[in-house]
Amino acid sequence: MARILTIVLFALWAVTSVAQETEIYVSDAGNLQDPPWQILKFDANGENPEVFINQNLGWPQDMVFLDSENTVLVSNLNNNSISRYNAETGAYINDFATGIGGPTRMKIGADGLLYVLQWTGDGLVRRYQLDGTFVGNFTSVSVNQSIGLDWDANGNLYVSSFNGAFVRKFDATGQDLGLFITTNLQGPTNIWFNDAGELLVSDWQSNGVKRFDANGNFIDDFILGVFQGEGVDFFPNGNILLGSGSTSAVKMYEPDGTYIEDFIPSGSGGLIQPNAIVIRQTPPAFVINAGLNDAWYNPATPGQGFFVTVFPDIQLMFFAWFTYDTERPDPSVMANLGDPGARWLTAFGSYSGDTASMNIELTQGGIFDSAVPMPTQENYGTIEIQFSDCENGLLTYNIPTAGVAGSIPMSRIALDNVARCEGLAAAAR
Repeated sequence: MARILTIVLFALWAVTSVAQETEIYVSDAGNLQDPPWQILKFDANGENPEVFINQNLGWPQDMVFLDSENTVLVSNLNNNSISRYNAETGAYINDFATGIGGPTRMKIGADGLLYVLQWTGDGLVRRYQLDGTFVGNFTSVSVNQSIGLDWDANGNLYVSSFNGAFVRKFDATGQDLGLFITTNLQGPTNIWFNDAGELLVSDWQSNGVKRFDANGNFIDDFILGVFQGEGVDFFPNGNILLGSGSTSAVKMYEPDGTYIEDFIPSGSGGLIQPNAIVIRQTPPAFVINAGLNDAWYNPATPGQGFFVTVFPDIQLMFFAWFTYDTERPDPSVMANLGDPGARWLTAFGSYSGDTASMNIELTQGGIFDSAVPMPTQENYGTIEIQFSDCENGLLTYNIPTAGVAGSIPMSRIALDNVARCEGLAAAAR
């Protein structure tokens, strides 16, 4: 019991509600106005790069994923357009919007509209419905070579000008409130507010990220040593990813600006000039839930099976495995109760998303329906179960002491609880 209690306490501390599948997308501006251009995709560790998009690009600037539509929008400065792609395959679909003066940064506002900055043209902030319908200009005062935007807690909009080396402020209705920052900048790109209400500005022309207070006064150099800094996003724990064009890398920092590592090393995947980063987190295709509680088996091995018990409030799973020894015992071996070759194992551990990871416990030393002698438990191996849906799973086991390891497909014995499972899975996503 002490071992199980330890596992429970650890799981309560370590497990979050639903695991998120994390992918990192990086816009590569290549040789700026000249190709090659591409959108790269990396795994959650910044590894295993692959080219996600390399068609219909023209100096890409930013990406916005519309998960409900399974699409991703890419702004193209050279093409004066925003292109729409399949969010899973990267295949080009069509143009989301055209006739924009060199679109750069894009963000969805609190009103559910897409805000788009312009590098050239009239320099106004444009708004679009998420189907590409042009709503109108949000602002009436031009910001030339605008390339960074964010809102403060009061809904005021801030826009950076690269060649103007300033940040301009607009109220929640788009009315101009004048220049907010005019000093200590050389070529600002991304801007964002932190939880303290301070504005952080990535300066492409200098060597890092500047920090300003709520009145636009310079505080300090928040990050140093990043030249041609452009493209930023944030992990749930607050860690910052920041593109470094001069080193063709993406660097990671702690929330206080302390350097951690080059999260995406120089040139990985052919990366030349990072200028936009998106950390995309999506729920797995299936989420473990209490509707899985049932008897399971492998149809290929009759007479054996499993019990699955999910505890959703603490995100733990208990698993019982009814099987046989790896070899049949000698015919002379007898048992007072049951078959002498029968075996049962239990496992207990946490789950996240579609996968449960558990430690196998070997319980031994007891007697049928008796408290004495007291049985003992010891670690006996590991089990991982990944469920593809409410009717199927794959059990992967490793039991070193017995010298066995492998995988077993699992199916429900009865389908009575499938509908409940599917309803819970849909609600969890």
